Amino acid sequence: MYKKLLYSILGLLISLSASANYLSDWSNDQLCGWMESSSIPKHIQDEVDKREILCSRGIEVSTLLEADSYEGENGTTFPSPDPSLIPEVKPDNMSNYSY
Repeated sequence: MYKKLLYSILGLLISLSASANYLSDWSNDQLCGWMESSSIPKHIQDEVDKREILCSRGIEVSTLLEADSYEGENGTTFPSPDPSLIPEVKPDNMSNYSY
């Protein structure tokens, strides 16, 4: 009876230590890839914090880039869209109304 309990506890301790160290084999870029996810698993976030990794766009970086600011004196502005992406409007000759 005691042997079974002892083996069970020993097996549990071994499995817990093995599962806790599996992220140590991951590269920093692999962890940063997860940081782009909409829901980051807590154990991955903890590993990134422990290693003190800076991630940007799914890879490790040494410094973070400054984000473009679209705030001006008149409030927030946004860049103009690419004109090639705007579809050309064609008149509908089959309708009974005009613009």
